Amino acid sequence: MDPVALYEEACAREGESGHYNRNVRMEADSGPVVVRMRSGDPEAMDLTLWSEADVLSAIGPHVPAAPRLLHASTDPGFQIHEFVEGRRVDALFPDGKPLPEPVLDSIETLFGRLLRVPARALPEVPGDWPHDGDTAGFAGRLLGLVRVIRRRHDATAGGLYEALGIPEDPCALLQERAAGLAERPFRLLHADIHRKNMILGRRGQVVFLDWELALWGDPVYDLGDHLHKMSYSPAERHVVAEGWERAAPSECRTQWSRDLGYYLAYEAVKSAVVDTIRWGRRIATEQDREARSTLAGELADKIAAARPHWTAGPRPAPEPSDIESAVEHWMS
Repeated sequence: MDPVALYEEACAREGESGHYNRNVRMEADSGPVVVRMRSGDPEAMDLTLWSEADVLSAIGPHVPAAPRLLHASTDPGFQIHEFVEGRRVDALFPDGKPLPEPVLDSIETLFGRLLRVPARALPEVPGDWPHDGDTAGFAGRLLGLVRVIRRRHDATAGGLYEALGIPEDPCALLQERAAGLAERPFRLLHADIHRKNMILGRRGQVVFLDWELALWGDPVYDLGDHLHKMSYSPAERHVVAEGWERAAPSECRTQWSRDLGYYLAYEAVKSAVVDTIRWGRRIATEQDREARSTLAGELADKIAAARPHWTAGPRPAPEPSDIESAVEHWMS
């Protein structure tokens, strides 16, 4: 395998793109592989702590459900991963469709393995990162990201935020609540476990992709992030939460059920702030009227879910028609 030659050829081909990376299947001498490279210069909408290559190298002996890293380069920046035969879970079981028991079991197993990866096996954590067990400090890092995103767009979309009733500091109430989080030892978090990041193999095995957002932090956050992104039914959500409780070591479960509500509230607020920009751009460029109305309805739901968690005041939640008008005014 000539990694650079594969990378150069992959640059000229189309592939599957996420927010941060583009994946191109290529044929190496040993068989199919995936060349993974950055998607242009996307805006950071998530916390990052380590390089994905460093994470995959570290967890190889501990998390067999992660893809194998075959090569990593920093100049040019790309990775080569093993190709995982199978289909993405979102294609087989889209949002709202129940997942089969083997997939739910695989998610439970992944949580159990993540929470047992020893700190000594992982890359070094920056000196300014919250110390082990400082869940309030970890939550503060998450809130700081949302505040940065909210301020970053003041010059271009600040008026849209204001028109849709999203406060200048949407994290004020969550900041107050963060002080009451129970202390729990930090563990490895995937921080992006959702249907598009799972491959279901022919033999029923599940491989979990996209480790670029992996963090060292409060183990309950990983569960909250997962539940927010999966569109589970209430019954499924209960099953997955019970599975996490079974999989988690006892020291990770201190007041976990109470604090899970905090992280679900955080995810709702983050989604409203981030997706006001993402959905706003999609609405602004969508030519089909029906599709535009659908997007506006989705954004209206996201804002309505977040409003109880910030100081919303008496102002009513925006209707989809309000969103379409605001987008036309502020993002045209």
